[in-house]
Amino acid sequence: MQKTSVRAVVVAAASAALVTVSMIPAQAAPATTDALVAVEQALRPAAMPIGPKTVESALIALRRATDGSPRSDYFPRSFELTEGTAQPFLYDTAAADCLPSGFEPDDYSIGVAAAIAGPAVDKSLPVPVIPPGTVNVFFSAMNTAMSSPSQADNLEVAWLNVSTGQSGRAPMFQERPADYIVTLSNTVATGRGTVVFVVFGRVLDNTSNGLPPCEFAPVIGVVQA
Repeated sequence: MQKTSVRAVVVAAASAALVTVSMIPAQAAPATTDALVAVEQALRPAAMPIGPKTVESALIALRRATDGSPRSDYFPRSFELTEGTAQPFLYDTAAADCLPSGFEPDDYSIGVAAAIAGPAVDKSLPVPVIPPGTVNVFFSAMNTAMSSPSQADNLEVAWLNVSTGQSGRAPMFQERPADYIVTLSNTVATGRGTVVFVVFGRVLDNTSNGLPPCEFAPVIGVVQA
């Protein structure tokens, strides 16, 4: 498969976001008519790699978002969130053809992303306090076996604060205690305002016996920080 442009994948992901935004409480995920522009600006400094499975994954995520498939209600059990709330991303993403036998015909992983904007406290974090102007972004890959600090997951988050113009990119890793599925996260200093996040990349299943990494289609979140 030819390497696909970032814009093509973003268009698919943003289309899913805009189709589903009416089903999401406004206070959890506000959207604007410039959503696609904001997402592209968030991704531009990221130089997001597009793997051979990413387009297939994007089509699965888009199909699920438009055909009424229920969203996952999964929330990592390792969290100890005592202050603050999680803001879900606009849709659940997917990674095609990466699960062990037994999951057929749906041999794809669902990716669930959300963010906790400071001020917040999560006692499961190495530094529990999430200060104002920072956001802890987290991502769970359903039906994958737990990660480990030494596992070479290649998942990243790119972001753009549309209120200030600040942007950045950061790796995601296991910073909380190991859960029974892969859950990766990072706390990024975005400043206050409306922040567009895009999580993208690969997650490894350490029990997959030679199966390829789960290459997730980009998943978009719009967070009030």
